[in-house]
Amino acid sequence: MDNFQHPVPGKLTTAIVICCYSDKRWDILNKAIEAAARQVPAADEIVVIVDHNPALALRLRAKRFETPLRIVENVHPPGLSGARNTGISVSRGEVILFLDDDAVSDQDLLATLVRQLEDPSVLGAVSAIRPLWETDRPSWFPDEFLWTLGCTYRGLHPGPVRNLIGASMCIRRDVFDHTGGFDSGLGRTAKALPLGCEETELCIRATKALPHGRFVFEPSSGSDHAIPADRATWKYFLHRCWAEGLSKASLSLMAGSGEALASERTYMTRTLPQGVMRGFADVLLGQPSGLLRVVALGAGLAATAAGFALGRTRAALKRPFTSVPARALEPVE
Repeated sequence: MDNFQHPVPGKLTTAIVICCYSDKRWDILNKAIEAAARQVPAADEIVVIVDHNPALALRLRAKRFETPLRIVENVHPPGLSGARNTGISVSRGEVILFLDDDAVSDQDLLATLVRQLEDPSVLGAVSAIRPLWETDRPSWFPDEFLWTLGCTYRGLHPGPVRNLIGASMCIRRDVFDHTGGFDSGLGRTAKALPLGCEETELCIRATKALPHGRFVFEPSSGSDHAIPADRATWKYFLHRCWAEGLSKASLSLMAGSGEALASERTYMTRTLPQGVMRGFADVLLGQPSGLLRVVALGAGLAATAAGFALGRTRAALKRPFTSVPARALEPVE
């Protein structure tokens, strides 16, 4: 807490929370921390949350960073939701910018998103999240499915959105004060199937509790999200689509199908058909990769739908997810 800046009248105080879990991401994690430290203007505090990896926490504490920051270990259940909830508990900023440990932010990212939150009706904002490919981008990979990599996908337009994308999102602390934290039954863990939708569930819960509020997409600044070679494969692509279907099934029971699937209906009826037309147009222009993208669009949709069908059946029989209790967000010393 000692590194927290004293509030300036009329200025929203800010915290950057970076969640990490793996030593294998050491190089990109350091780049993410350095980019967070270079924000202009600077954040009032930077907190790095280590998710149940004591060796990584020790390694971070032993490193000399040019900018003061705090290294804190996750005190909640393992996974991204628990780590973020720890970050909420130990930080003090009125606005919290959550960054993934493999997302390198633009220098003006924090300032750009905070400007959006100067409007009291804006509960949170998300930036552009650009894929940073470790290898050449696969010719078959469609822009419409960049969400499988935690990036901004084709079809997402500036302005109000149902939910934020976790790699680079800014949320008012008031949202957590009114609604609690991220659901620990959702969100990724180091070992489990890459389930998600914790940001979506939180945003739906927040707009129910604060109906005057909204979330927005502001693409004028952003982050580069590292995409390792093992994620630029058909196997990962289909696996991630399957997992998203499972997650959406559970979310639809928690939040109701109407709100949980509202954006997906537009995505299926507009975004995907437009992607198919672009793919065939490219084929007519002599670009065979257009046909591969059409195949990927169909395969991704089929895998997601199959995951949703199975997840809906399982979740209907046994509902495993419950909201994070308020006590999960009590201050952590």
